[in-house]
Amino acid sequence: MTNGNGLFSKHFSADEFYILETNMGFLIAHWMILLLSTYVALRLKARQLFHTTYKMYMVSLVCEVLFLFITCIYLGKYANDGLENRGIKTFGRIFESLSTLLFLLMLILMGKGYTITRGRISQWGTIKIAVFMTIYVFVYVGLFIYQTQVFDPGLVLYLYESPAGYGLIGLRLVGWIWFCYAIFFTLKHYPEKSRFYYPFFIFYTLWFLAMPVFALIAYYAIDKWAREKVVNGVEVSIAFLAHISFLILTRPSAANSNFPYHVRTTQIGVMHNAPHEAGGIPTTAGADTDSFPTHSYAPSAADYAPTGGPNFSELFTVSNDYSNNLKTNPNQPPESKNEYQPQNVKSPVDDPFVTQK
Repeated sequence: MTNGNGLFSKHFSADEFYILETNMGFLIAHWMILLLSTYVALRLKARQLFHTTYKMYMVSLVCEVLFLFITCIYLGKYANDGLENRGIKTFGRIFESLSTLLFLLMLILMGKGYTITRGRISQWGTIKIAVFMTIYVFVYVGLFIYQTQVFDPGLVLYLYESPAGYGLIGLRLVGWIWFCYAIFFTLKHYPEKSRFYYPFFIFYTLWFLAMPVFALIAYYAIDKWAREKVVNGVEVSIAFLAHISFLILTRPSAANSNFPYHVRTTQIGVMHNAPHEAGGIPTTAGADTDSFPTHSYAPSAADYAPTGGPNFSELFTVSNDYSNNLKTNPNQPPESKNEYQPQNVKSPVDDPFVTQK
């Protein structure tokens, strides 16, 4: 039995109508975001601001594009011959899962200030993140196994209507709590970053909570015959908004007061290798990357606002005096023991995510 003779309806059931068209539209939209993000990445790289977190964002975006592309192939083949290939569908879902995992990891790292207020995460913080992400991966694997072995293809079931799905929802909420906690302490010690972190927190709190809230709505308020297409549309919409919001927040424009990065990638290496004094005694190299200076590397107004009008091309230019001096005198310590220390910042004793010095 078929539903008419149309390509987009003949072999699809009522709950699958419009999924192919929706995914094709969002595939084009994500391709556009990928092109824009590549352009931004080139500009960031030219300014030595192409940090690890932005690379994670781009990999997440590529995985989302691959998911939509593979899903469109699967649905297109199904629309043509009516033969379902669950292997292709599962393969596409794997890329969607990777995209979500990378994006969630990036959000937690940025919430903790990684590449924004610090150059590395403490050992204990790294262990906690590794454990959390490992559990997340295993729950995702459990979801795929449950979907393959237990789900009845003859029934219309919501993907998260399973024990593994409930586990994912719970982990998403745990990740959100951790995200909020990390941002709270980052802003406590670096309030000047509030222009970035306030919209960052609002946008991605909605991202964290959208899936659990919509899971409840889908289960209790959406009829089974319409559930799959509605859920698919909402999920790809959430992913699209998440990626484009990050692109807007991190665009290297003179008009973007939310731009988060103020330390160059090359300067992180210099700070990591430079000796650091504590009470006149050199300490372990790399201590400076535990937390960046408040704004000692940020360009001052004079750097990009010379007489005659603002020079926006120098907005992200920072001084390389110390870097050049270090190359010629590698054993010379900074002139002041506080040269790379945050100014007027409270001691992060209460923040378990900050490495104690």
